[in-house]
Amino acid sequence: MKHLFQTLVSGLAAILLPLSVSAESDKNAELPEVVLLGDSIRMNYQTAATETLEGKAKVWAPADNCRHTTFMLENLDRWMEGRNPSVIHINVGLHDMFLSAQTGKPRHTLETYEQNLKKVFAKLRELSDAKIIFATTTVVDEALQAKSETYGRVVRRNEHVRRYNAKAMYVAKEFGIQVNDLNAFMAKSGVEKVIRESDGIHLSPEGCEIMGREVARVTMEALKK
Repeated sequence: MKHLFQTLVSGLAAILLPLSVSAESDKNAELPEVVLLGDSIRMNYQTAATETLEGKAKVWAPADNCRHTTFMLENLDRWMEGRNPSVIHINVGLHDMFLSAQTGKPRHTLETYEQNLKKVFAKLRELSDAKIIFATTTVVDEALQAKSETYGRVVRRNEHVRRYNAKAMYVAKEFGIQVNDLNAFMAKSGVEKVIRESDGIHLSPEGCEIMGREVARVTMEALKK
């Protein structure tokens, strides 16, 4: 009798478990999809944003560091294939303004960045009907970069961050794209708290949480509209 009871329980569990998994899958399938695109800063805040949006949206992001605007243009088709997001949250610029050790100049001129960004926005509009949110490039600390083991020199300057952000916001306005001013939010939250002390560019553990929650908040507001 004991063996019969155990057999019945096991059989019932085998029936109910797939139903439970299926119900959960159906529930997730009904959630709107959010796509996060961007460089290593996106990769920093991605986990916190995903956790904050749990149960409200399903989040997808490429495993790639999306790097700069040229790289993004070359890979958008691959990243967006088969996706039907409601919102695309994107940041790109940090690698465009990366300073060459040989010339001391940014990888891409401001003019190239502008033209590439226009192509990125146009391509996203072609590939999806999603609402697009552009996040500005975050603050950097030049002194921390110079003394870091990672760089040992200044590889990004706030002067360029400001100029490239201004151009990006101009292009976003031209395309009717919402701007998530993460640069201003970071400054308001306290750069010393948000930035990674070891390299002066990436986000600290606390910064990942702070910025991730803000990305999630802005994304949720867009989903409600």
